[in-house]
Parts: sequence; structure tokens; C-alpha cells
Amino acid sequence: MMQWTSFVQKAQSFIDPANFSLPTLSSSDRNPSKASLFRQQFRLPDSQNPLQEITAELILPIPHTPSSTSLGEPARNPVDRAGNRYAGRLHLSERFLCFSTQPTSFTPSTSLGASTHWAGQTNGTGPSGNGFTIPLCCIRRVERLNSLSHVFSLALTTWNGALGKQQNSDFAPQRFTIQLAGSRQACERFCDGLKKGLRECMKEIENLRLVVNNCYSEYLLSGTKAKAQNGEAPEARQPPDAGLGMMFRYPGDARKLRDRSKMRLWGEYFRENGRNATLIRQPTFHKLIRVGLPNRLRGEIWEVTSGSLYLHLRSPNLYTETLSKFSGQESLAIDEIEKDLNRSLPEYAGFQSEEGIGRLRRVLTAYSWTNAEIGYCQAMNIVVAALLIYMSEAQAFFLLSVLCDRLLPGYYSTTMYGTLLDQKVFESLVEKTMPVLWDHLTKSDVQLSVVSLPWFLSLYINSMPLVFAFRVLDVFFLEGPKVLFQVGLAILRINGEELLDIQDDGSFISVLKAYFSRLDESAHPRSENPKLRAITRFQELMVVAFKEFSQITHQTITEQREKHKDAVLQNIESFAKRTSIRNLGPDSKKLSMDDLGVIYDRYYEVLYDRQQRQKVEEEERRRQEKKRVERTSILGPPVDREIGRVGLGPSPTHMDYDAFRDFLAATAKWAVADSRGSSRKESTSEQGFNSFRGWGKSSALWNNKPEPADHEFTRRLFRKWATDPNEGLSLQNVVNGLARLKGPRDIMNNINYFFDLYDDEGTGQVDREGILRMSEALLFLSRRGFEGAITPTQSVEDVRANEQDQDKLSTDERFLGSVSSFIRRCFEYADPSHPDRAAEGQKDEDAAETADKLGSFSIGDDEEDLIDIDDDAKSIESAGTINPAKQVTEDKPNTHHNRSVSESANPALDPNNPLHITLPTFRMVILADELLEQFFDSFFPQSFRLSDHGLEALASSSLSSNLTTFSNIGAAKPQPSPASGASVAGASGGIVPPGKGLRGVLDNIVSDGIRMAAEVKKRMDEAQRELERSALNRDDEEEEEDEEYDPRSGVATTSAMVGGISSWGAGAYGADPERRSVRDADRDLLEGAEVISMRGKDDASLLDDKDDHKQDRGTHDPSHDDPNLVSKVEFES
Repeated sequence: MMQWTSFVQKAQSFIDPANFSLPTLSSSDRNPSKASLFRQQFRLPDSQNPLQEITAELILPIPHTPSSTSLGEPARNPVDRAGNRYAGRLHLSERFLCFSTQPTSFTPSTSLGASTHWAGQTNGTGPSGNGFTIPLCCIRRVERLNSLSHVFSLALTTWNGALGKQQNSDFAPQRFTIQLAGSRQACERFCDGLKKGLRECMKEIENLRLVVNNCYSEYLLSGTKAKAQNGEAPEARQPPDAGLGMMFRYPGDARKLRDRSKMRLWGEYFRENGRNATLIRQPTFHKLIRVGLPNRLRGEIWEVTSGSLYLHLRSPNLYTETLSKFSGQESLAIDEIEKDLNRSLPEYAGFQSEEGIGRLRRVLTAYSWTNAEIGYCQAMNIVVAALLIYMSEAQAFFLLSVLCDRLLPGYYSTTMYGTLLDQKVFESLVEKTMPVLWDHLTKSDVQLSVVSLPWFLSLYINSMPLVFAFRVLDVFFLEGPKVLFQVGLAILRINGEELLDIQDDGSFISVLKAYFSRLDESAHPRSENPKLRAITRFQELMVVAFKEFSQITHQTITEQREKHKDAVLQNIESFAKRTSIRNLGPDSKKLSMDDLGVIYDRYYEVLYDRQQRQKVEEEERRRQEKKRVERTSILGPPVDREIGRVGLGPSPTHMDYDAFRDFLAATAKWAVADSRGSSRKESTSEQGFNSFRGWGKSSALWNNKPEPADHEFTRRLFRKWATDPNEGLSLQNVVNGLARLKGPRDIMNNINYFFDLYDDEGTGQVDREGILRMSEALLFLSRRGFEGAITPTQSVEDVRANEQDQDKLSTDERFLGSVSSFIRRCFEYADPSHPDRAAEGQKDEDAAETADKLGSFSIGDDEEDLIDIDDDAKSIESAGTINPAKQVTEDKPNTHHNRSVSESANPALDPNNPLHITLPTFRMVILADELLEQFFDSFFPQSFRLSDHGLEALASSSLSSNLTTFSNIGAAKPQPSPASGASVAGASGGIVPPGKGLRGVLDNIVSDGIRMAAEVKKRMDEAQRELERSALNRDDEEEEEDEEYDPRSGVATTSAMVGGISSWGAGAYGADPERRSVRDADRDLLEGAEVISMRGKDDASLLDDKDDHKQDRGTHDPSHDDPNLVSKVEFES
């Protein structure tokens, strides 16, 4: 039997919806989460979630009257005198106990309709409902009453009135009963959760005491005077701050407003139903709010009905701490605040004084620091000024946060999307409820938003007289934004006949302005009935708003907002996009409008994608930890607010390095990491990045997106583009960076830009490490192929290879050889970076030594991968050439020794001989190689994929494509078709007529080419003089050492000159068309020299090896005739 009972209880636990845990919030679904609806209904902070939920009945005691005790009757237990009873749902969160008569449920198993079945954001009670929202720290005692076995009855006693220093003699604690209806296990589970929450919240009683003692209701009910401890002298208690109205009078006539009568009614309600944090809402509560709040209690009741009191309880000193923390600091928001201070309700006397202006400044400044995303927006000063008339600074500070972040999200933001969205909703409601008026306004071309936009943005404060605008706010803070729509529709309905006669916007404004000025007049002045004559226009407005338009509920507003949201946001985003692109600066003119649009969309897509990803990862981390971490700041936007669109308000403005990598991966193929699943031919720029507005749908494809690469080149590019790398990249930075590369094609600009990336010191010099990093970057950028952007011309070696039926090298393999040659040439033409010497003789000696080492240049085994291209390339070598890879494998023990020997002979590897290249040298090396020239001319800028229009523009002819360089002197230039039109470069485009020879080349080369030629000539003359001088100074002992392996001996002088400056210079700059660029034989020559230097070959074998290469190429080098003869190339002028 026991087993069967336990089985039934276990089954009930599975069936009971209260047993389900809260699911992970998902932002992909447009429907709000159950936790979000729970917080909206009860106006709770973002840290609260529905933990337990159960059906219950609230039993309130009969109101305790002083008359019964004055007659000598004993006071009975209030619980024994049952009064009103309300059935509903009892909800438990981390810090609150909530009861509502609305049949709403927030368990995961319930439908969305069951969670939204309430008429407005009215603390869970609805316009005429009942309930309470009590912080657990306000509950003093919980007792379980003796009742039937199947009924759980809990008697709750609160701290209502017991925390003050002074209490009335007739004080009675607040006590009420809750009966739980559910299975025994569900009731016990709810009680266990309540017990746990009460223990954790005991530490917050001091915060409760601090906040409650500053409430005017405590002062009102505790008595204005109390005796001192000795009972002799009475001590007057100062009333708490109830706003500027206490010093400068409240708006309106207190007698006409019957302020004292309202205070007595509210005092009676507080005694019977609790006050401030322990207030229980019954139908009388809503009636009292509809007739208007008393001046001194208005701020406190606004705080209770809006839910800002619960934020205040959580952190009572946040306002003062924020002011002290940011005291003396400046910001853009503070500058805007100062401009609007004197324009805030100037008709009220309080804001014509320094006291009122100071309060307004402090509240706005404190909020701008706590919510930096919003900061400060126009019209915020009007609303805060109105709040300060009835509230203290701290109360206004917390209420402003609730107003901006929860009640009216998007109203006070950079895009004002909330206000614009509600304008569309309001227009749709006018069209539905008053079609005749809507048709007339449409035909007359009268914009309804001309008058309605100020209504909603200032909450009618700037439209109505203040005394009536505050009556609207009384209901607004209780029932939510629907009140703004109801009042607006009522204004148009009452003035409908006059509005049907208007023909323009001016008359439209005049009619409504005249109506607002007569709100205090009788609505029926000619009626014989005195009661009708006593009804004012404002009372008529409130009746029409809440009676005739009672069908306008919170659900109606929510549905209309969802219907028009996309259209409004799209209009805002289109306008923001056009404005941003128009203000990008002069560099953006280098790009087409299509390219700028793609950059804009992709930039914000990456930012919002990372923002959403971080949010999901944070939620997943919390779920895995299985504990709820509360927010460090209780203010700011809701945690479940929608993000990911520019139109939704404050947008991310800067891109960090990780986001920049994502941006590059979506723009360039080389920026994609070499992951296992990625293909070399895969293009990440074609994955649907046409518009960032569809990012939410693609958020599920995160795992399918390519992983961005993290390379030293991308880091340098990020630092180059960023104005402040610590701050990140703005949209302007990204556009400027891409404009330098994607603008009008200019090879010199691309070469200069690449060089600047590695000029770390900004001195126009790149050292040894920089040269190696450049070569690594070239390999990194080219590792995914060129897609036809580089098409090398057929060389003499290729023709010979075809004649001999040898395999032709691919473009990738030839580019690898070009990079290897790039390293060699950079080191050959690098300048020494010696420190200043004291003696001139020492300089000459070092120069001679450097010349010797420069002649014996070779690349060690560290650069082996850059040179060893392919087995096919090695097949072109002669039979006497030794395979470098084989030699290294056979002689591994000598690797360390050979490297040290090579470093001692090679200035490129010797750290004791620093060197550098300059921009002219770098240009010369690039333009001397056909593949590298095409790389910087076409492939590098084209690798950044933007719009199709931009790709077509890049494919067109340009000045840089017509530039004549030494590497393509002998190559045939493509002839322009007749339809292609004139050349971009015009007469000076560098197109060499056939048969002009070297003279024609030099006549058509650009100024940079002339400077480079002069630099080469000067450098080679200097090298000639230095080598001749060093050759004359050599003695017989150095010649005898030629038989031994010494990199500084004649081997270095002779063989290096064969494959070094002399032979390479003749091949690159001479008149022989077969030697215009580095070919495979040149690479073989370098590989043979490297292996011989590592193996320690003698001079004879090295020279024989070189002679074999010369015989294979069929050319003769005059430097072989005399080892001391230096070849010299002169340029005709």
C-alpha cells in the first residue's frame, strides 16, 4: 500500500505544472518569455522569475475600527473576523510574493494566451482587479492555521507600520490569510520555497526600513507629533520630501481639487489595507486613483503602482552613490542636459529657481551615467521636471528608469522608435474607430502625428494644463501605455465635429489647443440639470476615454505594435543608413554607393550577431551552473529586450578585434581559418550578407559560419584602421580602410599601404623581422588561390619546358617562388642599420665586411619551405645539382653547425648586422616580379568582396594596370578593344609602342619608376666600388683559404656574384628578354648555393655546379672570366 501511495504522489508531482522549472529564455521567438510576462504583470525587477505558482484564495479581515475598542470591547483576532475573499493565483519569485485575481499562469506548460490574459500592466490586478505584490522582506511571520487536512491555510503578518520610530497607540499589525488549493505535495513544495525565500530576504529589512521611513504615508499615519522618551516635551517630526510642491505650491487650487478630502480617504484605505510596500489592492484602490491623487501622496503612489518602489528597495543608496562616483566628470549627455534645463516647465515657479534646476540637473545626470546607452534624450527633461514636483530626487530617479526601460521602451532613445511605432498604432486605431474623421484627414493631407507625437512623447504634460496632465499620469502609471491611446482617441472623438471642418495642419492644431485651454470649464454649460453643469470638460474626457474606448486593452496595443513594427523599423533603418553613409567623410567618395551599403549592412550584422551570441552564451553558462545570477545593476534596459536592429535604439558603435575578424571572414576568403570543413574554393562572401535586418533568422546558422582566421596580418590591419585600437573600429574607420584599398585602382597606393602596415616605427624602414613577416603575409593572403586574378605570361623557360614535355608550374607554385625571390631581393638590396661609430676607419672596415657578407648571401634551412617549390621544379635542375631536401635529411647532425656558419656569412641571418629596406626598395622589388606586381595591382584589392558593382569597377582598366615595369618589358600587353574606349591613363599610361626598346620603356615609366631606377643605379655603383676596394685589399692568405670552406672566401665573392647582384641584376634589368624576371633556373642556383654552403663543398665543385647551370640556360656571364670583375648595368637616359 505504501508503494502505491508513493507512486501516486510521484505521478502527481509530474502532472503538477508548478513542478516544471523555468526554461532558458529564447530571443529567436517574437513571443515574450513567461518570465518577461510575469515581470510585466507585477512590475517586478529583471532579476525576478516565477519559481512557484498555485491556485489560492485571499481572505482579508474585517477592517479594524477604533470605535469598537473605545467602547471597552476586547479586540478580536482579525483573522477570526473574515472579510472580503478573492480567488486567484499565488506566485512566488526569488524576492516577492504576488497574488492576482486574473487567471494568468506562467508555468512552461501553459499557452501564451494563458500568460497574457490580463487587461493591462496594472500590477497583476487589471483595471478593476484585486491582489498584492509584497516583498518577502516585508513579511514578519508566517503561521499555518489549524484547518481541514486537505486545506493549507497560511496566516501572514507583515511589517506594515512596525518599522517606524513612532507609532500610534491604536496600532494593529497587518494580518491576512491565504488558503492554498492544490495537491498536498504541491502545497508543501510552495511552502518550502516560501520558507527558503523568507530566510534569504531577512537581511534586507534595513533597506526596507530606510525606504519606508521616507514615505509620506508613514508620516501621515504615525502622527505629526510624538512625545519624547521622558514623556515631557513633544518632538515635532519633519515631513519627508514630497517634491518641489512643498516649497513652491502644487499646481491647481487645492480647495477645488478637494485635496484634504482625498487625503482622508487615502488615510482610511491605508489603515485597512496596508501602505507603500505592503499595500493590498481592492476595487476602492482603483476608484481613488481615477478621481485623482492628493498632492503629497501622489509621488509615493506613482512609485508603488509603477513598480519603481521595488527597485528603490533593492538599492536605496544607488542615487547618491552614483552622484558621488561621477562627480566632476563630463559627458556629451551632460552638455545636452545643460542646454535643456531652462526650457523645462518654465511656467512652474520651482524651475525658475536654482533649487528646482539643481534637482533636475542631478536626476538627469545620474540617470545618464547609470544607463549610458540612452544617456539623455529630448523631452526627458519635461517628464522629470513633472515628477520632481511631487517626488524626491531619489524617487524620480528610479521612476525615470522604469518609465524609459519598461513602461515606454524606445520612447526616449536615439531613434525614438517607440514613439514612432505608437504613432502608427494610434493612426490605425483612429482609422478603425473613427473612419469618417480618418478619411477627412487623409483627403485634407493633414498629418495626425503633428499633434499626437507631442502628446505621447511628453505624456500630455506639454499639451494640457499641468493639473489635468497629472490626472492622466495617475491612471497611466497604474494601467500602462493603453491610457495614452484611450485619452488621445477621446480627444478626437469629443472634437470630431470641429475637426471635420479643418483643411490644414494649422487649423488642426488651433482647434485642439483651444480645447485644452477650456478643460476646466463646464462640459454642458446650457444644461438645466445642475449636476450636468458641474461636469467639467476634463471629467467628460476621462469618462469617454475609459467607457467608450474600454475595448482598447493592453492586448490590443501589443497586437498593433507587432503588426506595424517591421515597417516602422525598416523606415528608421533606411533613414539611418542614408544619413550614416552621407556623413562618412571624403574618403567614402572613393567607393560606390553599393559598396558603402554592403559595408554598412555587414558592419552592423557582425556587431549584432556577436551581441546576440554573447547573450545566448551567457544564458547557457547560467543554465549550466544551475543558479540564477542577479544583475549587478538594477537599472538599465530589461535583460530580455529585443536587440539586433539599428532601429531599436542605441546601437553598438565600435567593433573589437574579434568582431573585425568576423567582418573580414565575411568579406575576404583569405580571412577564413583553415578549418577541416572549409574548402579552398569556398566563398564566404556569398552566404547571404545582403542585409543585416535578417540576422535573427540566421542566428541558428552560427555553427555553419566559417571560423575567422587569426593572423599577424589581420592584427596589423586592425591597428592600421583603428584610430584608437583600445576603443575599436567605428564604421568610419572601416570605410576609410577599405576606401584606401577598394578605391580607384592604383598599384603604387597598394604597395605603399602594405609597406606602411609593417613600418612599426613610422620611420619609412622595415627591418629583418618585418621582411620575413611581409613574406608570411603574402603567403597567408595567397593560400586560397587567386581565382584568375593573377595570370602570369609565358616565359622562355615555360616554352622550353613545353618543348621538352616537362610539367608547367602552376600559378600558386610560381607565386611561391616569387615570394622566395622577394625575400632574397629584399636582403640583397637592404641598407645596413649600423649604430653611429666614433671612428671613420671603423666604418670603412665594417662596410667592407658587409660587402663580403652580402656577396655570400644565402638563405638557411629555416626558409627551406619558401624555396623548395615542388619536385617538378627540381626536375629542371642539371644532373650535377644536389637536392637540398635530401642533403638536409642525410646530414642532420651538422644542421646546427651549418646554420651558425651560414649566419656568420649571411647578413640576412646575422643579428649582429641589422638591416632594413625603405619604401623605394620595396617598390622596386615588387615591380621587378610580374606575379607580385599583379598581386598588388589586382588580387589584393579584389580580395575584399563587397557589391557586384564594385567587382565590375575593379575589373575595368586603370592607370596601374597600364604601368610598365621591368618584369613585363618583354610581355605582350593586351590590346584594348575598340569598344573599350580611351585608356584611363591617357597618353601617359605607360603603354610602350612595339620596337621602342629600353628607351621607350624609360620614356613611359612613371616618376616612381624613375626614382627606383636611379636608386638601383646608385646602389649598384656603391656596391661596385666597395667590392673593388675589398678585392684590392685581399692578401694571398685569403686566396689560399679558398680550398677550405669559408663563407667569407673567394667562393662567396665569385659564386655569389654569379647568382647575386651581378647575374640577378643583369637578368632583371639587362636587355636580355629571357632574364627579365626570376625563373626556375635562378631558384635552382640559389638552392644549390644554399646546400653547398651547408655541406661545406669546396670552391671547385661549387663553380662547376654553377657552370652547369649556365650551360643549361645557354647564357654567358662575364663575371666568370675574372672573379674580381663586377658586372655593371647602366641605364640610358
